[in-house]
Amino acid sequence: MVMGIEQRKQKRVILRRHVLINNLIKAMGLDLSEGGIYIHTGRNFPQGSNISLSIPLGNMPFNVKGRVQHAQSGVGMGIMFVDLTDGQKQTLREFIDANAADSSPEESRKKVVLIVDDNAVNRRMYRSKLVLDGFGVLEADDGLAALEVLNKEKVDLLVLDLYMQKLDGFKMLSILRQKPEWQDLPVLVFSARSSPDEIEKAMNAGATEFLIKMTTSPVKLSEHIKVYFNK
Repeated sequence: MVMGIEQRKQKRVILRRHVLINNLIKAMGLDLSEGGIYIHTGRNFPQGSNISLSIPLGNMPFNVKGRVQHAQSGVGMGIMFVDLTDGQKQTLREFIDANAADSSPEESRKKVVLIVDDNAVNRRMYRSKLVLDGFGVLEADDGLAALEVLNKEKVDLLVLDLYMQKLDGFKMLSILRQKPEWQDLPVLVFSARSSPDEIEKAMNAGATEFLIKMTTSPVKLSEHIKVYFNK
């Protein structure tokens, strides 16, 4: 994860909450400091672009201006906050202080990825690489089996196929985003179908990121997942 040098010196917390860019584009906020935020979005902005952000830090959204410091296509953007008021600085400081202590033990735990795909060969192939890279990996062959796993195990990220028997990925996304405990769970939709309509439908249903199976090797999938955990 790439951030500015000064931002790296500041106290940081892992956020993993949805943020809104320019009151229009939904993205996943990954890493927050008093100086800025790192977000994942499929729509990167050029370096130096000025944007507005709405970040859920509590019961009320935290609205702030930012400038793109770094953008990497398909991975994310480092945003530096600009023109912060004293009140906004205090809000950020209090939120980070309150969450930094709680996040340390959690971040030291091995991260668990749940792969939901009806193709056993695909699951084994991606599982091997993720285990090699230090992740815990669980598997499910359809949405119903995945929900059973989620109700029993602590899962940090979901890799979800869209077209499966019993309960497909679209219906599963709808269920996940209606449950408070799963609303902020990163879900990487992983599909062989990749038309613009298909991608838009998945993102509107609550996907965090859309990956195309044919162009996403086990190595690339692992790289995408590492972004969410600062690895």
